[in-house]
Amino acid sequence: ERTARAALVAELADRVAEDRHPAPEVFAMTAEGLHELAVEADPRRATSRFLFGALAELGYGPRLHECASCDRPLPPAPAPFAPEAGGFLCPDCARPGMHAVPVGAIKVLRVLEAGDIPLYRRLKLEDELLAEVEMVLEAQLEHHLDRQLRSLRFLRQMRTPH
Repeated sequence: ERTARAALVAELADRVAEDRHPAPEVFAMTAEGLHELAVEADPRRATSRFLFGALAELGYGPRLHECASCDRPLPPAPAPFAPEAGGFLCPDCARPGMHAVPVGAIKVLRVLEAGDIPLYRRLKLEDELLAEVEMVLEAQLEHHLDRQLRSLRFLRQMRTPH
């Protein structure tokens, strides 16, 4: 799994560099992402951190504090994520039946947004919570890329029980 995640980091870095030509920040971000994959006990945590950083670097970071549709502050409650809107939606703007992301996952994303890596490393993240964080980041990423990342598709196939 770690190797597949390293492929995701490399493929996304290649994609970002393709869009932004010479980009030293992309090299630094990639080197840090690969280092985190090597030292982090749970490779999903390292990948989530890298994906959040890549989205922020591209200007596609999800809106985490206000409704992505109406700009009102999000209540401290589960909220649906809408990549086409650019973030989470308040109860008034959400469509019926949308999956609500747990508050815990939104808080983890806010820690990543704040860049509080020491706190992120100390957080105890259950599998379900980390899966929600990954789902948000992957949905946001795929919405903004004009093609699907092969490595992300492969990781999804690995997650699917056979």
